[in-house]
Amino acid sequence: MGLEPSFSVLLARHPPVLGAEGQCYGRRDVPLAPGWERFVTRWGGQGAVYASPAQRCQHAAAFLAGGAPVQTDARLLEMDFGAWEGQNWSAIPREALDDWAADPFGYQPGGGENIEALIARVTAFWRDLLSRAENCRVVTHGGPLRVMRALAENRAFQIEDPAPPQGETILLHFFNNNGAFVAQNHPLR
Repeated sequence: MGLEPSFSVLLARHPPVLGAEGQCYGRRDVPLAPGWERFVTRWGGQGAVYASPAQRCQHAAAFLAGGAPVQTDARLLEMDFGAWEGQNWSAIPREALDDWAADPFGYQPGGGENIEALIARVTAFWRDLLSRAENCRVVTHGGPLRVMRALAENRAFQIEDPAPPQGETILLHFFNNNGAFVAQNHPLR
């Protein structure tokens, strides 16, 4: 007999978006690409649905919830890229990108949010989520998912941590290990 998980968390990145190729769009509302529903029908999971306030996450979360309420949480928003939002990455001055590369955690791209602030707010959400110890699903963006995956693996976030592709999920099963929850990762495609 195998050990049953105490609870499971499905982490989902919003489905693919339309018309934002090569753009820094961060918190800017961009529409979901046609056919986005087919991604969400594969997600599954159980329990409450939490989502970023961004429309691309709200639409997917509402579809996933199937009429149940969606709990919106601003801590799940994508990183704020300030004046860079809506610009093509190729139009952002090279020296600004070099400044960000020199100080990846502290630099505020476009005068927006830095990675330290992203980590702090996502960590606060994560701690609240784990304190509930219940099945749930989270629909958010690449930045917050990168942080949550590091937290699930009980390690510090690293700049090179990849985000799942748009429309993909990570299923985490949490097991109680003498009062401390330990995650086991199951990527879904």
